[in-house]
Amino acid sequence: MSLGHGYKAKYDYVELTVEEREGHWVLALKDHRHGDSQVHDEEFATAAEAQDAALSLAQQHINVVHNDTLLSQSMLKWQAY
Repeated sequence: MSLGHGYKAKYDYVELTVEEREGHWVLALKDHRHGDSQVHDEEFATAAEAQDAALSLAQQHINVVHNDTLLSQSMLKWQAY
């Protein structure tokens, strides 16, 4: 994904980004602890829809993919960049 207008949030040890690309919004996850990255398979019509999907993506990645304990609250604080 190219850097441009978007939003970032952190959940435990993963970084979530929501960026506009070609008229739709894309949700991506970066896991610096395990060196993973993942782009959500769904494209979203609005940034808010992508942000709504972000928490479940992060929780699934941490809890299911890596079998780690979820430590953070179930809330994300988004910052524009």
